[in-house]
Amino acid sequence: MAHSKNGTRAGPGRPRDPAVGAAIISAARDVVVEQGYEDTTLAAIARRAGVGIPTIYRRWASKAELLEEAVLHLDTFDLPDPTGDLRADLRTWVGLFLDVATEPAARAAVPGLLAGYGRDPASYQRLLTRGELPVRAALEELIGHAAAEGRVAPDCDAEAVFDIVRGATFFRALTHADDGADAFCERLAEGLWRMLQAPPTANN
Repeated sequence: MAHSKNGTRAGPGRPRDPAVGAAIISAARDVVVEQGYEDTTLAAIARRAGVGIPTIYRRWASKAELLEEAVLHLDTFDLPDPTGDLRADLRTWVGLFLDVATEPAARAAVPGLLAGYGRDPASYQRLLTRGELPVRAALEELIGHAAAEGRVAPDCDAEAVFDIVRGATFFRALTHADDGADAFCERLAEGLWRMLQAPPTANN
């Protein structure tokens, strides 16, 4: 079943109160920061939000699904508009990913979420569908337009750029938080820009 912002599910019946969903999201962020992923329970989140556990289950099927939305901003990720300057756009994208990754709730929850995906790879499809694929497509479209206009190499690998940005920013957040964030973003964006400028590889 489809979700909208703040955990309101689309479907028949009385619409969910978005204020309740927002309270649960806020409580989930607070609890995971205080207790860590493994010790965070739906009961603790429900108490903090002032709701019953069934209220949470009407919106999210599991702790992992709730925390994905709470810390990764699924369905609420505001994508930047292209400026025509790909180097500047890459810097914006890197900063956007790092901002999400360095939030205290994300740093607390992401290791547990990743471990869960390792145990149950099929669960990663939920994240792909609701979060990663739309964002990946937007970045690939940005780079694809630049390639079509001759501003980057025609055979540049836009998928690899997304993977590098996602992986590098989350690893940086987990190991350094926001220490030296601006310099890191500048270096990574510059490196990506140079990678995209590489001439086409000759076929031997």
